[in-house]
Amino acid sequence: MPLSTLHTLETAPEGSRDVLQAYQDRFGFVPNIVALLADSPAALNGYATSYNLLDESDFTPPEQQLIFLAVSVANKCTYCVAAHSMAGKMVGLDDQTINAVRDGTTVLDSKNAAIADFATKIVNARGFVSPDAINDFLAAGHTQAQILDVLLGVSTKTISNYANHIADTPLDEAFAPMAWTPPAENIRKAS
Repeated sequence: MPLSTLHTLETAPEGSRDVLQAYQDRFGFVPNIVALLADSPAALNGYATSYNLLDESDFTPPEQQLIFLAVSVANKCTYCVAAHSMAGKMVGLDDQTINAVRDGTTVLDSKNAAIADFATKIVNARGFVSPDAINDFLAAGHTQAQILDVLLGVSTKTISNYANHIADTPLDEAFAPMAWTPPAENIRKAS
């Protein structure tokens, strides 16, 4: 398998070590997706930078995790669904919202529902969302700037979702309690 190396601080290319150290310092471990991306300092730094830039948006930390979770479910990334379910819990995203997104059921909070729905529509429509989808997002109390911020979240998660698809990244023990499997009928294997 071409993407299989999970780097440590000692084995990572020099250009990836600062990001690995930042994850180690913040979480007490380096998540496997970060260790995988470390093989390419450009990919890792691009991912980490775009991930951190969402902090500059008007989205709260729970809303940021909601975007990442919705995108990961839409992309059927088992690794990232588990990771962002756990991260969402850690920053205060409520269990009902997490479980609804994971299960494809109704999110009760209207602002959260609009975020999850809009992020999912962007992924599923490959960006060609309808004017109605945009109007629904805005009508829920979100801004035009947040449309672009959702795009930032989609692009960030697409990097890690696709890397995980290619590498079949092993789930970290820390995320194992939130392991997720998409419905079998929704999985499409590429040849």
